[in-house]
Amino acid sequence: METDLLNNLKWKELAEVETYLGLPMDEWTNSPSKAKLAFIMQYMMAKRTNTSLTIEEAELMSIAELTELAGVEFTVPKEGNPA
Repeated sequence: METDLLNNLKWKELAEVETYLGLPMDEWTNSPSKAKLAFIMQYMMAKRTNTSLTIEEAELMSIAELTELAGVEFTVPKEGNPA
């Protein structure tokens, strides 16, 4: 199932994503690493299923494994078109 994770994450989880990325949420679409953004958001959702999952364990999982554990897949925010 593809979904907008921003609408499904809790505020605490969003704050954790900001901390991990070192970027405020309004700068995520311009993040230099879309892979880090996708990973940490999937990790936050996967922790709901497996609360003992560590970030180190998640980093060793395949994209498919983490997506299955998270129960959702999503697309990374795209940069807006310049006006």
